[in-house]
Amino acid sequence: MDMTKAVTRLFNQFVPENYDLKIIPDVTSMHFSGSVTIKGKKTGRPSKRITLHQNGLNISKAKIIKHDKSGASEINISRINTHKTFDEVRLHSEEIMYPGLYTITLDFDAKITKPMNGLYPCYFKKDGSEKIILATQFESHHAREVFPCIDEPEAKATFNLTLTTPKENITLANTPVLSEEVNGNVKTTVFESSPIMSSYLLAFVSGDLHCVEAKTKHGISMRTWGSTAQPLEFMEYANKEAIDLLEFYEDYFGTPFPLKKCDQVALPDFESGAMENWGLVTYREVALLTDPKNRSLSSEQYVSMVVAHELSHQWFGNLVTMKWWDDLWLNESFASMMEHLALNILHPEWKQWEQYVSSDIIACSNRDIYTSVQPVKVPVRHPDEIHSLFDPAIVYAKGGRLLKMMLDYIGEEAFRTGLKNYFAKHAYKNTIRDDLWTEMSASSGKDVNALMDPWLEQSGMPVIKVTPKSTNTRVLEQSRFALDSDSDSSLWPVPLLASKPFSTDLLIGKSTEVTFSDKLPIINSHGSGHYVTHYTSDDDLTLIIKDITSGNLGSEARINILNDMMLLARRGDDSLVDALKLIRHLKNEPREPVWMMMARAIGLAGNIGEGDEEIETGLKKLRYEIAHEQYSKLGWEDNEDDDPNTKLLRATIIGIMLGAENKAVIDHAVNIFRTTKDIEDIPSDRRGAVLGSVVRHGNKPDEINTLLELYKETSNADLQSSVSSALTYTKDADVAQRLIDEGLGENGFIRSQDSFRWFAYLMRNKYTRDQAWGWLTNNWDYVSEKIGKKSLDHWVVYSAGPLQTNEWEAKFHEFYEPKKEILTITRNIEIAYAEISARVAWRNRELHVLKDFLKSLR
Repeated sequence: MDMTKAVTRLFNQFVPENYDLKIIPDVTSMHFSGSVTIKGKKTGRPSKRITLHQNGLNISKAKIIKHDKSGASEINISRINTHKTFDEVRLHSEEIMYPGLYTITLDFDAKITKPMNGLYPCYFKKDGSEKIILATQFESHHAREVFPCIDEPEAKATFNLTLTTPKENITLANTPVLSEEVNGNVKTTVFESSPIMSSYLLAFVSGDLHCVEAKTKHGISMRTWGSTAQPLEFMEYANKEAIDLLEFYEDYFGTPFPLKKCDQVALPDFESGAMENWGLVTYREVALLTDPKNRSLSSEQYVSMVVAHELSHQWFGNLVTMKWWDDLWLNESFASMMEHLALNILHPEWKQWEQYVSSDIIACSNRDIYTSVQPVKVPVRHPDEIHSLFDPAIVYAKGGRLLKMMLDYIGEEAFRTGLKNYFAKHAYKNTIRDDLWTEMSASSGKDVNALMDPWLEQSGMPVIKVTPKSTNTRVLEQSRFALDSDSDSSLWPVPLLASKPFSTDLLIGKSTEVTFSDKLPIINSHGSGHYVTHYTSDDDLTLIIKDITSGNLGSEARINILNDMMLLARRGDDSLVDALKLIRHLKNEPREPVWMMMARAIGLAGNIGEGDEEIETGLKKLRYEIAHEQYSKLGWEDNEDDDPNTKLLRATIIGIMLGAENKAVIDHAVNIFRTTKDIEDIPSDRRGAVLGSVVRHGNKPDEINTLLELYKETSNADLQSSVSSALTYTKDADVAQRLIDEGLGENGFIRSQDSFRWFAYLMRNKYTRDQAWGWLTNNWDYVSEKIGKKSLDHWVVYSAGPLQTNEWEAKFHEFYEPKKEILTITRNIEIAYAEISARVAWRNRELHVLKDFLKSLR
């Protein structure tokens, strides 16, 4: 398809009002048949055809009924044309059809295909036999693969769904069951009419499922489902979190949840993390299921964040929906911010904004530093482009950071009032961003359009240079922060979000002077402002570092300042050694997310010095130096009175000590494995570290075999994640080749949804990188056609991620240059070129400086 031209918007010629949809799937033949009756209005100019979306459907019969003052009359259809290029079915007539009300009925059939969109099978094993769950994934434009429709977000309608399935199947959809009728071995399930919604939110699931169930305080039924291979107790945590979150959002948004029930389903095969189908949210198993007997805190937090993200969409995205895909960023950005806001209130002990700064902010600020990176809002000519243009670090993380920046600037009371008014005004409708900004401006009294639009429409972010003019005056000057070009003329309205007031709270234009009383305020003190702050004065920097080491600055500020230091080092403004010197003074740092940033700084130094024995030895000494006191204090075992931070910190410190390759710590880890009867009983927050030590330092063939068989046989997705990260940590080329040969091939034991994660791990490991690269380059056609068709851009990102030498840069260019014609990955290839080039330059610039610093360590 030619993406240079905007796709024809079928909504402009036919507006659906209701779909009466009947689907009969058959897993034996991997085929389904169905019929749909669509009531709607023909609009625009009179014409001799009505066009609907379809993709891969065999349309066997069609009928059009016209409704007018004289009654109902059938329109003679002369031709039914399907167009693969445009994903269309065109119903032609010899007579002119004028604007008005029509009913269209079509019969169709198609294959159930394995790519995880449209209607597809999920596989799991139970009692030694393979079972199938049928599920749907319609976002962004895959409803047309299951029934003819107007498959655009603005084409909202109600849906009446009927499914005919094996009688023993549990069958779910967006709404409650209206009626069921069993006839022999099949069951016909009729569902209640849906609310007015977009086609991409329609969903159904059918298979061998079971659930746990409870109700919210307002009587909404909340059920969490999984395959019957999954224990019911694995679903309890997510169900309780979902109830708490649904109740929280109803209160926070001032808008009731509009459905009678909300189901969550863990699917064995699912390409994304989760999908917010209205009333029937679908998830990867690892994002929903947790073992109550051995559940890590990080696993709890991950499940809670995914559930919080998807349930916020029930309002922002489902109740109110973007008109076109170019505003999808607003759905995802909003949910990415709300997941943290909600959990910060529901789980105050987690201090969720710390987690936010150390995850989302790191992701977006380390991506938005290349000239080829797209802005948050990009014109989308066709939904296919979503897979290439909507970079998670930009659309999710950066967009979320911009909304948090707006919230901090206008205040939470104005934010909540604006949202409540937005939902009240636009419920069941479609909007553009200006509709939201209008409500935020009205509630805050600030010009939110003027604040937000430049951030959305321009790529990149600024660096704010802070230069002293006098004791209590600083000159602030902004310019674009980019690693691969000189600064351009981009300017942003920059909220200063300082720890104490300046004479102004907003930098508008190239530069300004600000005054303050007493001590210099910390700019961007919570990290929500999307920019780097560069203090040019050694005196200012000394005071800030003193505040960091003394604990006078909040943890979010400490994390953000460390991140800024690393970004400035990447560009060459400063040296990474400055950050390493700082973390040597943070041995008593109490907060785990700050330790994660310290570990990140050492990891970046490790990337620069990879393969240099002196540097690698020096970094092991540095890891031991900063972490051994905490390790002695925390040990390996959790205590009953440990708070969440202590539990997370223990796991992080163990990881740093293992990175130091301290023999006693490695031996302890390996001993845990060899003295624990059941691997599943190893505490889950330390299980990955234990298994990784066994693979990397034990490397006994029987233990490798044990882990491989465990991965293949277990239905515990969290355990599978531990095993995969451990096995790919190997130093043994034979083990790596076995993982590739047995796991990544077409009939391998690794599910398609997990392939790119295994590949990323193998690329990250310097001992297995050549083999992983060789597999990708030799199997590109398979990857692009079978594994990564929808997420091919991930493979570009993960293959580029660890590369930092001239030799690897040349290899990458040689392989990917011919691939630039593939539209879905063109942008990511360009960004990867810039990213690798910047890392090569950084390595060449810092290698000797880093080596000299590490030599000085005792």
